Amino acid sequence: MRPNRMLYQPQQLWTDSRPGTVVVSPGLQGLSLYVDEQQRMYESAQQRQQQQAPRQQPPQQLQKPQPPPTAVDDRAPTTERVAEFRLDIPNGVCNMTQHPGDTIVGSVVVTVTKPTRAQRISLTFLGQERVYLRDPANTSLMPSLVKVDLNLFEKRLSLWGQEIDSNNQDSAQMDVLAPGTLRIPFSIKIPHVNYPATIKRDKVCRVRYLIWAQFERPGTFRDHDMTTPKELLYMEPLAYPTRLREVFRINQLIEPFADSSTSNVAVQVDGGLSQLPAMAGDRVLYQLEIRAVRSAAASGADFADQRQAVPYTVRYVRMCVVERLYVRGLIKGSELSQSYRTDLFSVTLDPTGQIPGKHSNSAGVFASTGYLRLPVDLCPFESKQLSRTYELRIECDVADDSSLLDKVTRQTSTYTLYTPLDVCTVSPDGFTEATLNNAYADETMNISGIAPPAHHLAAAEPAIRIGGWEVERSYVKWDKHNPCWIELAKKKAAS
Repeated sequence: MRPNRMLYQPQQLWTDSRPGTVVVSPGLQGLSLYVDEQQRMYESAQQRQQQQAPRQQPPQQLQKPQPPPTAVDDRAPTTERVAEFRLDIPNGVCNMTQHPGDTIVGSVVVTVTKPTRAQRISLTFLGQERVYLRDPANTSLMPSLVKVDLNLFEKRLSLWGQEIDSNNQDSAQMDVLAPGTLRIPFSIKIPHVNYPATIKRDKVCRVRYLIWAQFERPGTFRDHDMTTPKELLYMEPLAYPTRLREVFRINQLIEPFADSSTSNVAVQVDGGLSQLPAMAGDRVLYQLEIRAVRSAAASGADFADQRQAVPYTVRYVRMCVVERLYVRGLIKGSELSQSYRTDLFSVTLDPTGQIPGKHSNSAGVFASTGYLRLPVDLCPFESKQLSRTYELRIECDVADDSSLLDKVTRQTSTYTLYTPLDVCTVSPDGFTEATLNNAYADETMNISGIAPPAHHLAAAEPAIRIGGWEVERSYVKWDKHNPCWIELAKKKAAS
């Protein structure tokens, strides 16, 4: 038996022993593989650099101007008799706030595919006010709310077909709408009357102004009436100043609550607000000095003793702009009224002479001066069931000096002061005392016409009419053999 010579031999690379072949040792073979791998890596890196390098674009040749594309309607084919019925109001009208004297414009678009007998196409403009009142007869733990609605106005106009008062249902005498698209422009003139602002507060009140169109088509067995989605418009009255601008001074003592831990400590607030009444969005300069003094119950009749300092410190002071709503209504023959307060925004004041951001004060008097920026959407109004005013709330925390570092034994209390905040939407700079007296001499209707009256004191209502503005009218044709929309022409028409 021949022994296996390869049994204990070291690993070698054997190649063919034919002429032209070379036997490479394992060490040289590993070196050559390493060199080949490095070469391949270098070549791949070169290829990546060439691919990432920006390619030189050939010079662009001047292209001939192309004719503008023809307008093609992208609506899907339909076999319905009424293919389109909508209310078209420009975005500049829907997205802007309307004021007394403005004009609302839009158009009603209806497209039919075959001759259609219809009674009318009408437009409705509704102003509605709703308030929620608690029912006094309900004595349960869960108080029930009763909603009371009031229509400020409801105007309706027939834009096409029979008049609103006509109830003729005879199809032989109805008008026929030809196939194609009919666009009816309209305009609504808002009178110089202060309608309440558009507002919505859950379970408190709601004021809204809606526009919608109606297409009335009586049928044999049932009516084929169609109504467009209701468009919500935002309205805002003109809040004129009731007095000249002056400094509103604050000098008031805030008494503690009877069950408060600091029942013998009161807070004296001195200072003022400049440039009131202020417009929405203005900066109001404030200056406040707040100190802790003895309460009236602790000092008795001695007013001088009441101004003496007590071992308490005013640590934090906050100012908050508050919206106050007064709702009124009749429930089962009795008139009820309720009020709601809503915080709009608040700011914590920095004491004078302290580092900004360090609101704790160790001085005897908390003094602060700065500017308060009012929101831009403030608008007071008054209506038959709803009134909105604004207030400024001043809150301050009072703590015991002897235990400022001990949170367990510290005696703290919060004192609150409400002061009216006179806001208007018309600048009071151009008003004089004689002008204001003349404007508000008569409660029902002002003499000079400066301030528009409230809606419940004026007899004017919005007026709707056809036309009143330029609109692009499109004429389209329906081809029953090739169901697609073909736009023939566009022209500008002034109705």
